[in-house]
Amino acid sequence: MIDITLPLTDIHRHLDGNIRAQTILDLGRQFNIALPAQTLETLIPHVPVTSTDPDLVSFLTKLDWGGKVLASLDACRRVA
Repeated sequence: MIDITLPLTDIHRHLDGNIRAQTILDLGRQFNIALPAQTLETLIPHVPVTSTDPDLVSFLTKLDWGGKVLASLDACRRVA
């Protein structure tokens, strides 16, 4: 039987899609990765996935920035 009083949880999260914009900026600088912007304010439009993203390619492009900065085990530890 399912207990409907239990809180719901999101059990499917990808590490690369859950990185703060500031962390992407920091790690991009640390690993000399070319990002679409050089400041937090100008990077923010390129990172969060929104319900208004026009298509799958736009959605996946935003996820790419998170994956690119996971360039070392320490970077993965920082994000996790």
